[in-house]
Amino acid sequence: MIFVGRFLLNIFPLIYMYLIWQQTSHFDPESVSDLRHVLNPYLILAIGAALELGHFFEFGILYFLLILAFLSFGHLKKWKEVLVLIFSISYGFLDEIHQLFVPFRSFSIVDLIKNAIGVFVIAILIHKNYFNSKESRFGQFLRSSTNFFKKGKSKVYF
Repeated sequence: MIFVGRFLLNIFPLIYMYLIWQQTSHFDPESVSDLRHVLNPYLILAIGAALELGHFFEFGILYFLLILAFLSFGHLKKWKEVLVLIFSISYGFLDEIHQLFVPFRSFSIVDLIKNAIGVFVIAILIHKNYFNSKESRFGQFLRSSTNFFKKGKSKVYF
């Protein structure tokens, strides 16, 4: 059971990275341009804002999934946080470079900054709850995730 849990926690970030890659490879903003004739302009603005906000969450989720994978092998250390932070931001940069070669897509410094801000926000949230907030349910969940994979312990708090 522990092997399966550790395997899943380590495969989820890879699957998520694949999904990010596929989304940026196949999304054509021009394909939805005809909606401007059908939808209210304010609704189109709201959809556009939601898509732009997606950058904040997309790579923050990647950071979170990678931290969970690291927690399956032991307690969180600051060097692990830095490694995952660098990897998450680098993957965002790689994705932006990838978009240079995709029709209708382009490299955007603004998108790269939004990706990095999302990673930093989640990194601060995880760091604060894991190391500083002993009473935090999220922090307890993160700390107990490591304990779940230790021999003889399988209690995870939600």
